[in-house]
Amino acid sequence: MTAGPLEIEAKFRIEGRGILEERLRALGATQGEVEAESNLLLDDDEMSLRVSGRALRVRTVDGLGLLTFKGPASFEGGIKSRLELESGVDDPGAVLALLEALGYRPRFRYEKRRTTWRFEDPARPLVVLDETPLGLFAEIEGGEDAVRALAAEIGVPESEFLCASYWGLWQAAREADPALPHDMLFPR
Repeated sequence: MTAGPLEIEAKFRIEGRGILEERLRALGATQGEVEAESNLLLDDDEMSLRVSGRALRVRTVDGLGLLTFKGPASFEGGIKSRLELESGVDDPGAVLALLEALGYRPRFRYEKRRTTWRFEDPARPLVVLDETPLGLFAEIEGGEDAVRALAAEIGVPESEFLCASYWGLWQAAREADPALPHDMLFPR
């Protein structure tokens, strides 16, 4: 599967949230509400999705779900591009039960508090700020040239773009600190 809607993004770690938000406001972006997300990655017993670079995720925000399939990623200068197919779901529990019946079981859960920044100009990329148990991250999503241009405008060099997913970042953190739990969850 190579045809279809593409997710094109650059992810980077944020040290100063206030500085980034100030730059976004100065460029005309508007801050949205903070949404608490619960994300569940699923895979079969052979981990065939992960091994092939694909992902199947159910995201829940305020009781509503989003089912997402992601194809293998390619990178050019730190910008990730991959097929992304999504559909909203009214009952995430029913979708999880259906996927489990097909052999896809929960493998990794991660939480984040996401704030979306939007520009009035639809040609400008979307920016999301994610507060995670690993710290703060941002993603710029849009066309490749627009992503690079906005990153330069807000002062983020391409050398700071991350290729790892949240799962990959969490696994690296667990290697450094084996006491971390399997899932990336906020303390209760």
